[in-house]
Amino acid sequence: MSKLDTFFEALSLMTVGRHQQLLSTTKQQLNSAWKRQQDIEKKSRDDSDLERTKLHEETLTEKVSASYELGFSKGREHERVEAARRIREAAEEAARKEREAAEARARWLVSPDPVGFTMRNISDLRTDVAAKLKNQPEPDQWKMILANSPATYVIAGAGSGKSTSLVLRVIGLNLYVGIDRSRISVFTFTKDSRQDFIKKLIDRMELWGVELTEADAKGIVRTFHSMVLKMGRTTINKNLKVLELIDRERKGPVKDIDVENLLEVKEEESDDDESDEPEHLADPVDVVEGDDDSHAVDDYLRLAYERAIKGSAEFRELMLKLLKLSFTQVRRAPDDKTEGHKRWIASIDEEMTRAVDRKWRNEIAPDHWPLEGIDDTLVSISVSSQVAEKYWVNGYIPQMDAYVVLGGATNFEHIQYPELPNPPAINSKRKLLAAISEKPVIWIDNIGQLIRLQTKLKWLTDQGDKRIEVPMFNLVAPGDFKSRPILKGFYGLAQFVENLGLSVEEALKNAQSNEQNKLWSDVIFMRATAIFWEYFEQALKEDNVWTFNQLFAYFSEDHPDHFAKVPPYVLRAMQHLLIDEFQDVSPQIVKWIRGCQRELVRRGDAGSLTCIGDDYQSIYGWRGSSPEFFVKFKHWFPAVSHDKLLLEDNFRSSDNILRCAESVLVGVDGMEPKTSRAKGSWASSPAPVAINLYKEKLPYDEIRRHISAEITRTAAIKDHPMLVLSRSRAAHEPLSKSPSKDWGKSVQFMTFHGAKGLEGRSVILLGDCFYSGTNPVKNYLYKAAGLGSYDDSQQAESRRVAYVGITRAMERCTWYAVKNENGAIGSIPTGRHFVTINLEK
Repeated sequence: MSKLDTFFEALSLMTVGRHQQLLSTTKQQLNSAWKRQQDIEKKSRDDSDLERTKLHEETLTEKVSASYELGFSKGREHERVEAARRIREAAEEAARKEREAAEARARWLVSPDPVGFTMRNISDLRTDVAAKLKNQPEPDQWKMILANSPATYVIAGAGSGKSTSLVLRVIGLNLYVGIDRSRISVFTFTKDSRQDFIKKLIDRMELWGVELTEADAKGIVRTFHSMVLKMGRTTINKNLKVLELIDRERKGPVKDIDVENLLEVKEEESDDDESDEPEHLADPVDVVEGDDDSHAVDDYLRLAYERAIKGSAEFRELMLKLLKLSFTQVRRAPDDKTEGHKRWIASIDEEMTRAVDRKWRNEIAPDHWPLEGIDDTLVSISVSSQVAEKYWVNGYIPQMDAYVVLGGATNFEHIQYPELPNPPAINSKRKLLAAISEKPVIWIDNIGQLIRLQTKLKWLTDQGDKRIEVPMFNLVAPGDFKSRPILKGFYGLAQFVENLGLSVEEALKNAQSNEQNKLWSDVIFMRATAIFWEYFEQALKEDNVWTFNQLFAYFSEDHPDHFAKVPPYVLRAMQHLLIDEFQDVSPQIVKWIRGCQRELVRRGDAGSLTCIGDDYQSIYGWRGSSPEFFVKFKHWFPAVSHDKLLLEDNFRSSDNILRCAESVLVGVDGMEPKTSRAKGSWASSPAPVAINLYKEKLPYDEIRRHISAEITRTAAIKDHPMLVLSRSRAAHEPLSKSPSKDWGKSVQFMTFHGAKGLEGRSVILLGDCFYSGTNPVKNYLYKAAGLGSYDDSQQAESRRVAYVGITRAMERCTWYAVKNENGAIGSIPTGRHFVTINLEK
């Protein structure tokens, strides 16, 4: 250390070392103070951050809490909205279902309640049936008898014993359920089946101690036409005139209960014996000799034709085109039978006309004939440019330019052929003139017609109803195979349209413009028919005459207001309906039934509906009928519930016959599948169905020998004959027109259609069943009625016709036919135990 340092150190003043120490200490102190300040500031910052964090957290918590509260509130609100939505949707669904249920109930055509069979009355009925009847119903038949659903349809195969079951159901409904007989109606299809049912009902009721008169039974067992006539007479006019009944009522009033089913095809109407195409079944509009049930129809057809020719320039133009068309159509050689008939009438006509004239002058109408204004000179005239023969008339009316012919066949019923004038000859002349006369002819059958003519002559003016000559010719109508008189062609097409439940004018007008109908002749014929039908209906209206088709249309579901005046006692007869052969109803009849049932529902008198049928036996489509309404029964007859029952036991045919018949229908669309069970006395017969096919024609000599052998083998008699069936009468006429002496009445010749409902131990079938060609007009009309294709329906129907023919046989069925690739026989399998097929070598 230097002296200076020592000096300064001794002094009280700071030395350098001290100063450095002091500086170091100060520095440390400053650093410590700065550090403390930093710590304080840091702590302050930390405290501030913490405070901010705490504040943030508190704010966040408050926000979360507020959000939660808001979310909870929103959630509750959402729940309330959703709950309200669900309640609303549930209410709307319930309302929708209720509306649908109400709409369904509104569509119901029967009661929502069961028919009324209970355990107790079922037991009573079974006990009584066991005690009173020898043959007891089978289990399936009992199901039909006791069906409790308000809407029941029964698929009853051929030979299933349905009529017996139906009679017992009527007894059950009346005597056990307690339904008054005035509220029960049974509708049958054919005259024979109705008479058979009436007899069975009277006999069965007698066993139950109930005396039922024939009139009582007829009031229950009806036809569609008899019931609609009753409605018309109690609503429209008690003296209602119906075209189809005018001729019958010339002999006296016809009660409604005595009216049969006009849809039934009579044997003489059920073939196409003038056609070159025997497979095609023509519409039943031709009338055979001696048939006196359509004179009024002929008169109105002729009158309408004359008026249309006179009043419509368009119709005259159309007729000229159709006349020209008739010349270009392929013509058959003149039929010897028809030509011979014309010559026969001409040969006896003078003698017959003079005899009839004397009868009218001296006995029938001495105070009226001849009328003033009529030239009563008997002369022969040429009635047609196409017929060489002349025919005699009883007078001429210059004011009308018309001829008068006196008839009145009923006044000559005591006269038998060959004496003249006899009823068949008189009626034959009338039918002949109606078919061929181009000149206006007024036919008089009774005094009433004569008086009406007298009244008309008094008031007639030159501009009045003056009769005119018109062209009369035959024409093959569109889609047809048969040449027929032009008026019959118009009438047939219009009837077909009406049977489909359509308006003639509207349907044919729409059909003309439809693109499917491009054939010139189709359009011409349809337009001519539409115009003609307007004149025809106007002529009927002037005389206050209705047709049955008009009555059915008037009381259909399309016109519910027309039921307002139908008396309760009349409509209530439809309350509990039992309908047989339901597969053969037409759309028009269905509309009528639905209209009646709907009105009963509206009045609070809803009842029940039991329909029995077999779609396998639906064979009247060419007339406008369809199995559609039976196969789709639930659709057409809505109800709270339906019973579908099957009667598959067959008490007629052998198992081989049934198997062969059912094989014909394999592959046919729209058929209810079923397999019949052979249960009758011939069930086990080993004989197969024998089919004999030929290249060109049938061996009638061989068939004749076969018939004789079968008559001997089966001991056939009139009450139990063997059957010979064919598609057309022409096919069996070589046998039926010249029968062997040993046959007697032990063989019955019929068409397939005419034989429906019949049976024979041995049955012979002649000719195959098939449909060919196309019918554009009827195709359109069928579709317009909701029935699909007419051509397709006819192809299926030809197979069903074969089924009907085969199932007429009990033990043996033999089929002779010319081979045809499109026929029903081609659908039968070969090499099966139930059939043998022999081909001509």
